[in-house]
Amino acid sequence: MVQDHVVYKQFNGIVLAEEEGKNIAAALGDKKAALLQNHGLLTVGNTIEETVFWFVSLEKCCYAQLLADAAAAGRGGQTIKVDDADAAFTYKSVGTPLAGYFSAKPLFDVIHEETKGSYLN
Repeated sequence: MVQDHVVYKQFNGIVLAEEEGKNIAAALGDKKAALLQNHGLLTVGNTIEETVFWFVSLEKCCYAQLLADAAAAGRGGQTIKVDDADAAFTYKSVGTPLAGYFSAKPLFDVIHEETKGSYLN
């Protein structure tokens, strides 16, 4: 999700007011993810599958980045960042709505198998 996300710094807690929801939506614009400062992640997509995949992927990336940064800092160094060309190539390969849908499909298949479809009732 390189350059396909926003950082929303004005987040004021649980979104109970319609105005805050509108502010977040406006900040999100045409991006697929928002990092809500001091709160968490929000993703959007054309399908539930795509949206779930962006969320799961971004959450895993954030977790891995935190671990890598902590490990590097613990030894007095810094993490090596992915260069722009590699990030753009990866995004072009797996950052499309169709890629998001198909990447999440196995997650939904596992849930369906484990619950025997009971969530559909």
